[in-house]
Amino acid sequence: MRTGDGYTGQEPASTTAWIAAAIVLSIGLALTGVAAIWQQQRASADARSLQERQVERLRGDLAERLTMPAYGLRGARGTLAALDGSFTRASFEAYVESRELASEFPGARGFGFIERVARSDLSAFIAARQRKGGTGFRVHGSGQDPTLYVVTQISPFSRNFAAWGLDAGGDPTRRQAIEQAIATGEATLSAPVRLVQDPLKGPGLLLFVPIYREGHDPGTPAKRREALTGLLYAPLVANELLQGVAEPAASLLNLKLSAQLLDGQFQPLLAMREGGLLPPEDMADYTLADAPMAESHRFTVSGREFQLDVALTQASAARLLGLAGLGLVVGGVLLSLLLAVTVYLLAAGRARAERMARAMTADLARLAMVASHTTNAVMITDPARRITWVNEGFTRISGYTPAEALGVLPSDLLHSELTDENTVHGMREAMSVGLGCQVELMHRAKSGRDYWVDFEIQPLHGDDGALSGFLFIASDITARKTLQAQADEARQSLLDLYDNAPCAYYALDSHGRFLQINALGQKWLGCTAEELIGRASPRDFFSPESQALFDDAFPRFKRDGRVSELEFDLKGRHGEVRRVSLSATAIYAADGSYLRSRSVMFDITETHRIRQQLHQLTLNQEAMLESDLIGIAKMQERKIVWRNAALERMFGYAEGELLGTDARRLYVDDTSYETLGALAYPQLRAGGRFRTQLQMRRRDGSLIWVDLAGVELPALPGEPGGESLWMMVDITQSKAHEARMEHAALHDALTGLPNRLLLADRLKQAIQGSERSGHVFALAYLDLNGFKQINDTHGHDAGDEVLKAVAARLQGGLRAGDTVARLGGDEFVVLLTLAQVPGEAGAVLNRLLDALARPITLASGAQVAVGSSLGLAHYPLDGRTADALMRHADEAMFANKRAGRPKALSR
Repeated sequence: MRTGDGYTGQEPASTTAWIAAAIVLSIGLALTGVAAIWQQQRASADARSLQERQVERLRGDLAERLTMPAYGLRGARGTLAALDGSFTRASFEAYVESRELASEFPGARGFGFIERVARSDLSAFIAARQRKGGTGFRVHGSGQDPTLYVVTQISPFSRNFAAWGLDAGGDPTRRQAIEQAIATGEATLSAPVRLVQDPLKGPGLLLFVPIYREGHDPGTPAKRREALTGLLYAPLVANELLQGVAEPAASLLNLKLSAQLLDGQFQPLLAMREGGLLPPEDMADYTLADAPMAESHRFTVSGREFQLDVALTQASAARLLGLAGLGLVVGGVLLSLLLAVTVYLLAAGRARAERMARAMTADLARLAMVASHTTNAVMITDPARRITWVNEGFTRISGYTPAEALGVLPSDLLHSELTDENTVHGMREAMSVGLGCQVELMHRAKSGRDYWVDFEIQPLHGDDGALSGFLFIASDITARKTLQAQADEARQSLLDLYDNAPCAYYALDSHGRFLQINALGQKWLGCTAEELIGRASPRDFFSPESQALFDDAFPRFKRDGRVSELEFDLKGRHGEVRRVSLSATAIYAADGSYLRSRSVMFDITETHRIRQQLHQLTLNQEAMLESDLIGIAKMQERKIVWRNAALERMFGYAEGELLGTDARRLYVDDTSYETLGALAYPQLRAGGRFRTQLQMRRRDGSLIWVDLAGVELPALPGEPGGESLWMMVDITQSKAHEARMEHAALHDALTGLPNRLLLADRLKQAIQGSERSGHVFALAYLDLNGFKQINDTHGHDAGDEVLKAVAARLQGGLRAGDTVARLGGDEFVVLLTLAQVPGEAGAVLNRLLDALARPITLASGAQVAVGSSLGLAHYPLDGRTADALMRHADEAMFANKRAGRPKALSR
């Protein structure tokens, strides 16, 4: 090494230079080791933070996927309420077919309905289901519990036939989830089970949603069990349900998802290793406990606890942890060696530097003359970068006087915590090899103020070409940096708003191609900006109907300059379909020509779906409300504020005549009007329903029988409430038919007298009345004499005339509370009630016998006569039961008939 200026011989290295170089090398290597350890810890923390974000996102996606079918089941619960709590197979399949199961609820094999059945009622239940059309319905898979939970509806039927008729409560796992759902009133997931409709027999889950009477949650477990009408459920195939949910995290994490069984153990549902999905048979033995960054998380979804085990993949562990700090170690070692060599050279060449400095004095004087008059800060240093001269601009900017600056390193004098160390390192590297550079640095003034400077550094050389020092020229650029930072922040804020807005922003050229599109728009389309800008149009992602709408609207948009709330069906390259609403404004050049659009697109998929459902519900409601069979009225304070046409037709009013009128005009009288109000409205206000049958009055005064049902309507926000909805069905004909059937069942078809059934009922009432009052009553058994001869002589029609005449004379000779009945043939029974003493019946019976003895004129003109034999029994003297009384009277009648005594004598 050469240490002298102009010296050509070799001289030995200084011992001091070697010692200084060794000390610098040791310190540099020690600092490098500390920095490497810190870098490794920071890499580990960054990797753990990245892993936690991925796990949190994955847990959210899993919870969303597991609970999504509950929305479909709650929709079915609303449909069931609209159908008055009863699902037919057709209505249930219609609801399920209206939902796109594959896209809305991935993994759901279908929807089903479960009914609770007592084991004692099972045979009747199966027979009832078969009568309703399910001829092949059978209950299978039943356990030994006294209560069964039978799947009575399942759709799509072809995919779920094996579950039809299954007793879901026969399996302990299914029963536990069912009982939990009933007790809590919430959607509940079962532990993993094997689904009967899954041909692969992989793990599956069942999601149950309970349904209670009148659609209300009773509030307590006991009341919920009592009010249960059934459960809606969805069989979920785990592999299909969770398909694709872990793919975003597969490149970073190995994972294993398990669900808790009834015994507290966990059964695997999903496992991924090094980006690949494990088959079910390998999941049980798969463990992550010894993998890098292994963690285990537990979370609960719909009453079921899940465990998610995660760890870094080998590739991500090597990328995030394996090479952390390697670059720092290599750079630190090299820098330490470089600094050691530099210190050795500086120490060995100090004398030479002093000679070179003296040679530079003349040049520095000339430079100082120029630099002292510039507004910039100027410094001159020696080759060791210690300040040897500063101008007035340096003092004005930094606040340090020449006396304070001379002999000091600029980094020691002007260093700030905000100074970028990498920039300083690069600047030193350049100066260490005698090169200049230009950099921007943060400095700190004597007052403590931090300020930005634009540093230009030039090397200075002596006459012999050797490095004599450096010239630093600094310009204060703090104001420019502040403005630039503000502009960058504003630009970044606008960019963040643009990219992260909850809608797609984009611009189109005159051909409808993309000029610009934000990040959300790219996500919807499944493309990058490079694939879209200048190459594609929104039209390329529309359905055929939406493409036709775009072709019609875009020319008008360029001409008119604005479109608003146009709706399109958009399908991205990844296959996801969404309904979008588009609004746009055109931007024109100075000459009026079209330049570009300012377009915004909102995702209204859910709004569109709900709007369609509401429209269909409105159509359904209109169809039901305008029924020709059911009269419907909405009332406010018992005044009709809305009615359908069927109500006015039912009561004989013209269209619109009932609107605004009091409901009193439909009732028979004030008493029935007030009685119904007192019974119905307290029940409605308590949240219940009211139903009855009563007679009401038509406009022409005629009476009709009406089946009347009412319910209170919930009040709208801002409305007073108190409205009720009433449905009325004319049951006059059915009532008349019912009366005819009842009369025919209890009366003799020929004479119209009570028959044996009605006589037995009245005899029972007479016995009960006599027991309460202590009175007696009489029972007389009559048999006609000579009736057979009339039949034989005049024919059976004449016999019928005689029987009718006898019935009329018997009926006419009795008191209001007495009863005469025909038992059959020519046998009659007379019931005389509530006598004080047994003898009172004799006078009445003698009148009846006298009436029967009078001749009867037939329709043919012939006269005939019949006699009568009579037997009498008194309660309680001759018996205390109906059979005993009838037997005694019959025996007495035969005795009198044989003895020829037709008259009834007092006892």
